[in-house]
Amino acid sequence: MAKEYPSTARDLQELQRKVSLLIESVQGNSKVIAFMKSPVGQYLDRHPFLTLTLLVFVIVSAIPVGFFLLLVVLTSLAAFVGVILLEDC
Repeated sequence: MAKEYPSTARDLQELQRKVSLLIESVQGNSKVIAFMKSPVGQYLDRHPFLTLTLLVFVIVSAIPVGFFLLLVVLTSLAAFVGVILLEDC
């Protein structure tokens, strides 16, 4: 196994401290607390695999939806520019 250097250990401890502070700030958010007290939040808290599955599904499906919306905006912009150029003649 590779020898671990003291600076690496300190960096990992600092990273762990920052991550724990981030988790505490998210868990202390009033909107998160309100959601976790709702029936949906309590159900998802009791079913972590379902929660992870939903999270992955939302993240993965956001990519093609984002590309589609980008295509819609670019097509609309191209049509708008085309109409402006054709009507100007």
